[in-house]
Amino acid sequence: MEKHLKKLKRSMDNTVFKDVPYDRTRSISSVLTPLDKERKSNIQMHPSIIKNKLNFLLSISVVSFMFIGITYFAGVQLNLFSGMKGKQDNESSHSTLESPNKASDQDTVYIPPKQEENFKEMTKEEILTKMLNTTDYFETAKGEFKIKYADTLGEYSIEYELSLNNKAGSYSKNTLITDGAEKITSLYYKDGTKWTIDENSGSYAEGPYLLETQGTHSETLTIEDAFSVNSEGITVSKTLEKPYMGEAQFSLYPFYGVASDFIRDLNSWDIEKQNEELLGHNTLVIKGEVNKRDIQSFRLWVDKDTGILVKYETYNSEGTVADYLYPTKLEINVPIDSKIFKPNLAGLTKTETDNSKPRISTGDVDQSIPEELKVQWEEAKKKPNETTILHLDNNWYIFVKKGYYTDRIEVDGKEGTLYLAKQNLPPGKKHFNWCAIAEGYAVEKLEIVYE
Repeated sequence: MEKHLKKLKRSMDNTVFKDVPYDRTRSISSVLTPLDKERKSNIQMHPSIIKNKLNFLLSISVVSFMFIGITYFAGVQLNLFSGMKGKQDNESSHSTLESPNKASDQDTVYIPPKQEENFKEMTKEEILTKMLNTTDYFETAKGEFKIKYADTLGEYSIEYELSLNNKAGSYSKNTLITDGAEKITSLYYKDGTKWTIDENSGSYAEGPYLLETQGTHSETLTIEDAFSVNSEGITVSKTLEKPYMGEAQFSLYPFYGVASDFIRDLNSWDIEKQNEELLGHNTLVIKGEVNKRDIQSFRLWVDKDTGILVKYETYNSEGTVADYLYPTKLEINVPIDSKIFKPNLAGLTKTETDNSKPRISTGDVDQSIPEELKVQWEEAKKKPNETTILHLDNNWYIFVKKGYYTDRIEVDGKEGTLYLAKQNLPPGKKHFNWCAIAEGYAVEKLEIVYE
């Protein structure tokens, strides 16, 4: 064999390759490298190999997602992520509060402590006392409700926001809907000033409204003090000062409405239910009998935490609802931006009042009755077939008997005459009590004449 190989070498040396140098290592590499590249190229381009790789990767992805999903579901069920979420929420909240874009809001927004629901059993004395002192039990409130009085036309739709102590002030929007027509009045209070805006006419009135205690008092108002009787046999009350709220006060400060009218006598009503959920609040339900106008009975839903009147209904002798307050929203101790307490008066016309001239205002005057006369006014409303006149300074507050209205006042020296004209209504139309305030009449007495 060796001889044959040597012979082959001599033969090749005599061919064209005789001058080509031979390097064994380089030759092997020069041959194998192209072969290796061709092999890799064939592998990458072969469709079956690509398909197998894609299938493998897809399978791995599906299994991974399924594993992550099952792990997350189990974690949620076991509350494993609650701590992490709470931490993230706290970090997000902290970041928001420190954001320079929110700096201005920090100057106007008050965030009170969260209100806790009360589920304890309460006595009559406890719930009535809380209704007399609602402003001791909350700091801010925001809500909406509809209210209807049986002896007045139309329905009120009320929206309000209130802060009692920190950044104190109030806002309420009263929409009176009568026969499809809307009369909108917006009320504002801030820093001793109140504004009343007539949205329909684009006009507003501005005046002082000073609070001695900014909605609070140092001592709890007791039932005895609230409904005490003076030496003349007249019921008087020691009430707290409160921000200007319009119709919203009948829910937020129930002392001035149903507490005074319906439940001052503890023997006239009962607790129907200790705990009933309403708009996310735990309420105590009161029912009782009453003899007022055409009303025979009533039912009240009172927030056990604050004493706020959340809802009420009165019923006539047939059991039909006569008056009502139906809430759609009530939020207690929520953040309130005090910027809402001051109105934007741009484009509005200020109404200037000449206090030197006597004038008569008629209609719904409940909001303008002085605190000193509130209780007597409510007593007058219980006698719809009588005319009652209350006097304070040079102003006269007139509750006109049903079927009549205030026509005019004529003055002769220190004596005046109040002329009441009969309502001229079509057959079948119900008569109401049309009340009035006569301001600036410096007379000592008013004689009543029915025309």
